[in-house]
Amino acid sequence: MTKRRREGERDDVPARPTTEQVDTEILRLSPDQRRARGVTDDAVRAAFYAAVIDGDREQKDLSGATLPGLSLSYAVVGGDDNHPIDLRGATITGHLDVDHADVQVPLLLDDAEVTGVRFDETKFDRLSGADLTVIGDASMPETRFREDVDLTNADFGGGVDLDGATFDDQLTADNATFSGELSARGAEFHGSSNRLEDNTSFAGARFASGADFTQAGFGFVRFADASFEGEATFHEAGFEGDAGFRRVWFARGATFDEARFGGDAVFDDGVVEGAALFRGAVFSGGTRIIKDDASFDRVTFGDRAAFDHASFRYASFTEADFKGLAEFEHVRFDDDADFPGATFVGEATFDEARFVADSDFSETAFRSPVAFRGAEFLGDANHYRDSATFVDAVFVDDADFGDATFTSGDFEGTRFGAVADFGDVTVRERLDVAAVTHRGGVTDSDRGSVIDMSGISFPEGRIVQPAEGWVRYDLTKASLGEVELTCASAGDERELLDYFRFCDTEFTEFDGKNFDFGAHLSYLERNNWVLHTFAGETAPDVELTMTADVIERTYLKAKNCASLTGDTTAAGEFRVKRQQFSRRKNLDVAGDPEAAPTARVRNLVRAGENAFLEVTCGHGMRLLRIVAIFLLLPLFPALLFAFGGPAFATTAGQIGSLSALFTAEGQHTLYQAVRFSYVTYTTIAYGQINPIGGLAVAVATIEAYLSAVFAALVVYALVERSEV
Repeated sequence: MTKRRREGERDDVPARPTTEQVDTEILRLSPDQRRARGVTDDAVRAAFYAAVIDGDREQKDLSGATLPGLSLSYAVVGGDDNHPIDLRGATITGHLDVDHADVQVPLLLDDAEVTGVRFDETKFDRLSGADLTVIGDASMPETRFREDVDLTNADFGGGVDLDGATFDDQLTADNATFSGELSARGAEFHGSSNRLEDNTSFAGARFASGADFTQAGFGFVRFADASFEGEATFHEAGFEGDAGFRRVWFARGATFDEARFGGDAVFDDGVVEGAALFRGAVFSGGTRIIKDDASFDRVTFGDRAAFDHASFRYASFTEADFKGLAEFEHVRFDDDADFPGATFVGEATFDEARFVADSDFSETAFRSPVAFRGAEFLGDANHYRDSATFVDAVFVDDADFGDATFTSGDFEGTRFGAVADFGDVTVRERLDVAAVTHRGGVTDSDRGSVIDMSGISFPEGRIVQPAEGWVRYDLTKASLGEVELTCASAGDERELLDYFRFCDTEFTEFDGKNFDFGAHLSYLERNNWVLHTFAGETAPDVELTMTADVIERTYLKAKNCASLTGDTTAAGEFRVKRQQFSRRKNLDVAGDPEAAPTARVRNLVRAGENAFLEVTCGHGMRLLRIVAIFLLLPLFPALLFAFGGPAFATTAGQIGSLSALFTAEGQHTLYQAVRFSYVTYTTIAYGQINPIGGLAVAVATIEAYLSAVFAALVVYALVERSEV
């Protein structure tokens, strides 16, 4: 970078003669002619100064001349005439030194070649330097350009210092080459209208070394087709108007941390091979109808892309390619956010991102883990799209949506190759999921991928299993409303609930929106009414909490939901399931050596009672079973009375052998034994037949007792069925 002159230094500044004191014609002589006449370089500088200060148009026309280093330092160039200083096509073998000057006439340097330029803290009107070649450094810090500056196709061989410079009007540096480092820290570029082409333009420019625009201020600016071969820094830069970076190549990355984009920012079709840093950047967007507030369509990010804490109005990353880590933590999109067709090769993080309007990730490919933990998808669900669209997106590795919030979401055709975590997600309106297992993903399980929806709040929507590549859904501790479970092929419905697990799940949390078990009776009946398991039983990274107590609570909640919706069949079956796991819970306590003895005994008794009710009446849900037992139970004691020997003898007599049963007397005896058993069982006690043997008396007594018990169980079953 050019070494700056200290204030007050005036290298090579000659005396200030007038045109009356010098011969300005020497300016048109060639170097050989001047040497032949003995004209010194100082004489040439004096003639140049006089021509510029007092000369007419002809005297200021030095186009094509070959001159030594020149100086207008501390001069005021203006006066009554406004003839330009014409150095077009000139060759200046030393520095063109215009420090601390005020140049009020145009300075024309088109096609000129200059060894070096020093314009420190100078004021210029118009500067034209199209096709200018500066061999060495160009120093222009704190310089003010009041009118247009044209550096089209200019070639700067050394460093360029524009720190603190001000461009009040249009700057054109299209196709310019900056071989050394360009520094424009704190510079101001006030070109203010794209429509009138009154802007700042570096279109097609080549920055071979670093380019530093830290805290620079731009009106409207274009860098289309520019190439930054060194580091490009726009840290805290401000763009009041549109910023065009179409097809820009950033070979060693780009830094736009905390930059402010007041108009549209367009980076379409660009390539950032190093890190792309937009942390804390603000993209406010213009007020025009066309939504291009921030566009990164088809941009290739070859390394880390960091947009964390950035703020967007409308943003588009359509078909963008993220090769490295993509960071969007705490980013805010106040308008639509579009990522359709984008590819994330490295990990992507959208933790606590806020999508105030709709977001579109359709056909987006995530080839490494991606996280949307705590993200908010708040866009309104309208007739055309959902607040979050992931239609046909592909997640090859784990996808984490834990604690996210959706107004509505569409995951139709979304492919998951590993575990998708929707744990503790909040759905405000509806969520539609028709996911597919992505073969070749990280898990690649024969049982399919897993979507962990544990703790999800899911008031409305549907889950559809595809024709192939079914996905397992873990709904542990979820809250479900009107959620439809179905599959694309009707013939596969009998296996549907093999791929859903309900554990401690809420089914009645949303007023007027209860889960409909009635729509799944055929699935449930085929699946023996089991809710708490799914195919494969276990799933990677999905926590299992299948204690007997939790499973019992699961079926209690399912039973209450089915009762509330009037589905008595499901309610009854879930009641039976609940009691089965209640018995298992009692047995766990009874078998626990660390439990208190009284508690172990108490739970063992409860388990016995539970087992008795299960066998006899199915916990009140098996009315036909208890009726059959009630009606047929006396037949067993009757056989004892007829064939049991003296201990079971009654006054009806006994049958001595099986062959005797086929005689009239034997059949009469059997009839009398059966009659006695039923009379005893029903406690009618007509007194015609009495027990004789000791065991006969005991059995008769037990029969009378069981009659009351089983009659009560019949009534119990009738009551329970009516209450379900």
